[in-house]
Amino acid sequence: MLGYSARKARAQWEYHNRFLASGARLRFRSHSAHGRPFTSGMEQVYRAHRRDPRIGYVVKNLATGRYLAEFQADKLFVGGSMPKPAVAAVLLEKRRGNLTRDEFQHVVYACDKSLNASWFYLLARINQADERSFEWKYNLPNVEIINNWQSPRFYAEFYERCVNYRLDHGCELLLEAMRRDQYGLGRWVMPASITYIGGKTGNYGEWDHESLFFYHRGTPYAIVLYTRGHFAPGNQLGCMMGGLFRDYCA
Repeated sequence: MLGYSARKARAQWEYHNRFLASGARLRFRSHSAHGRPFTSGMEQVYRAHRRDPRIGYVVKNLATGRYLAEFQADKLFVGGSMPKPAVAAVLLEKRRGNLTRDEFQHVVYACDKSLNASWFYLLARINQADERSFEWKYNLPNVEIINNWQSPRFYAEFYERCVNYRLDHGCELLLEAMRRDQYGLGRWVMPASITYIGGKTGNYGEWDHESLFFYHRGTPYAIVLYTRGHFAPGNQLGCMMGGLFRDYCA
């Protein structure tokens, strides 16, 4: 099996010689966490709701594989836009990284600005057999990526495969696209010293979700939070993400 450095080098070669060579381009710059104050009011929201039955979350050290916190980690939630990077990963695996320029560009559109039209474009190119093969090959939890049912544990494991370059195809592209995600509240209250940070959000009706992968003091982490029942009409997602970071990563 290839070591980390060799896996990363392979992914970067693919990124330059397939994605960039296709003429497709990333649209936004990656950005750091913002370092806004985590207020006492935000702390109160976090403490009041960290065992709320409407939510599920995990915090994982992506270097060691250890789960630092989990609550209803295997509960299935309607993902909203959350599965878009995983859908892209299934297509990249199916095509062994050989996408057309338009397909590569739709991967970017789905991951960085969460365009639904690009998501549907990618979905039309994969099927459930492709999904099952992808989950089995990479030892991921058996969820319904295409049908939009995922768990917090699934996305933490997916981020681990990406950050550690364990997917055979598309890792560098997915990481760079998700680092340019235009949404999310958790990064606002994480320290500005975190310069490597990315993730995906999702919302649809009663469902609101946020997830991040990042390096803090040289260690990679993932925090994944799913909610239902109109849990987050305000800044509850930011409060929960900031509280989990402070308790388990800081």
